[in-house]
Amino acid sequence: MKNKIILLVIIIFGFFLRFYQLGDNPAGLDWDEASLGYNAYSILKTGRDEYGNFLPFSFRSFDDYKPPVYVYLTVPSVAIFGLNNFSVRFPSALLGSITVFITYFLVMELAKKYEHKEKLSLLTAFLLAISPWHLQFSRVAFEANVGLFLFITGTLFFLKGLNKGYFYILSSIFYVLSLYTYHSNRVVVPVFAMGFLLYFRQEIWKLKKWFIISLIIGFIGLIPLIKIFFFSPSGAARFGAVSVFTSSGIIDESINKINNDDKLNLPFSEIVHNRRLYFLRYSLENYLDHFNPIFWFINGDAKGEVDVSGRHRAMGMGVLYWWEAPFLLAGIYFLIKNKFNNKFIIFWWFLTAPLAAAITTGNPHAVRSLLFLPIFQIFTAYGVIRVFGGFRVFRGIKQKLLIVAITGFAIFNFIYYLDSYYLHTPWVWSQWWQYGYRQVAEYAKQNENKYDKIIVTNTYDQPHIFFLFYQKIDPAWYQTSEGSHYGYGKYEFRRIDINKDREIKNALLIGSPAEITEAGKYEVNFLDGSIAFRAVETSR
Repeated sequence: MKNKIILLVIIIFGFFLRFYQLGDNPAGLDWDEASLGYNAYSILKTGRDEYGNFLPFSFRSFDDYKPPVYVYLTVPSVAIFGLNNFSVRFPSALLGSITVFITYFLVMELAKKYEHKEKLSLLTAFLLAISPWHLQFSRVAFEANVGLFLFITGTLFFLKGLNKGYFYILSSIFYVLSLYTYHSNRVVVPVFAMGFLLYFRQEIWKLKKWFIISLIIGFIGLIPLIKIFFFSPSGAARFGAVSVFTSSGIIDESINKINNDDKLNLPFSEIVHNRRLYFLRYSLENYLDHFNPIFWFINGDAKGEVDVSGRHRAMGMGVLYWWEAPFLLAGIYFLIKNKFNNKFIIFWWFLTAPLAAAITTGNPHAVRSLLFLPIFQIFTAYGVIRVFGGFRVFRGIKQKLLIVAITGFAIFNFIYYLDSYYLHTPWVWSQWWQYGYRQVAEYAKQNENKYDKIIVTNTYDQPHIFFLFYQKIDPAWYQTSEGSHYGYGKYEFRRIDINKDREIKNALLIGSPAEITEAGKYEVNFLDGSIAFRAVETSR
């Protein structure tokens, strides 16, 4: 009963951390969130996406062809809460909270023969509940977080299926759904599952009837995905956009090195500088980047100056807490050294998690490697149990002081994270969350009858989706109005050329401060005080 109460408290705390100020922090939706939300709204109203496709298995969006699960999960929340920031993020926050609960049972299965399995399961769930990495993506509409939930749940049901075969069917369903949720899962899940099958082949054979049924169900579920991947131009669109195998930089480097060697008459240049070797080298570097302590504890996936990683972490933080470092290392060490049920699966999970990120550009990448969770928490929890168990060699005041010091630093680190996430990060990095689009979209809507044309800058990328979202443009009208990324109705989305655009009669120009340098009729600032948008009107 005591453990159930502790688990309930952990779940409630994790729920609170994921839902507190959900619609307001991060400070704005990014374009992918807005796209997911508007397409869910469009499905709700018309049964079709923004392009008019009926209940698609792949959403075209910005020609990056998003997997469908998150959009369909968002339809009920948009129906209940309306089209707003909260409703779009609701599925991620809810399933992120449930993931904490599922993780407890997952660890109970993984640690069946471990004498402290209850303690390990509760501590792992707690560490995931407060994890900066998991909180970051549970509080935004990122498909990776839902993919993680489906992957963990599928793994739990697979483990339970070793004793009761009908759980294999549920495992197959959740694994297949995860492939329809996030692109990285399409690489990691099959590789991880192959290791699972080899390791548990004897147990699977004993209940092969249920396993074969689950394979058939899984194959049927994959048919639409197979058709998309092999017979649709959208199939390889996302992979082609981010893959190292299509990176012009890597290909150009290979060609330049070969040309230079040819000028010097050096032999074997086409072998030494073969692009395939370059792809292999970069993939290996990318893979190893995800095991870098700087990524874990210091900078997250930042690349020098602040970049898109402003959406992937809190300021001054990596993806893990500083205090976790010694316990993480201790947990890995003791798991390798000691007998532990299913430790092969834990380490196999750890090694396969960054495979998808390794073959893409921009690494390390906190989103594409999110399937690392909750392995880091398992390592850390096991390390805590073993290290604190070793404190028995200390007696009296020494033992108490050591425990108080470690606990105190952990609490300080947690408070530091909360302070960074809620107080500093929103203000300093609001531009990375496209802050200001809601304000200018609402302003334009309120005043659109005054103007014949409204031109909005695309300096910050994808402005059309924010105007569709925040103005709640009727999807049925938009689908038949010949609207596009470039505009709809009296709205036009492009760069502002202030000298030429001043000549347009009775127009509202909404641009960046670089495009409109004079004081505007209306201005929106980023939360750090710098100007995000200026609006000026032309003569009538």
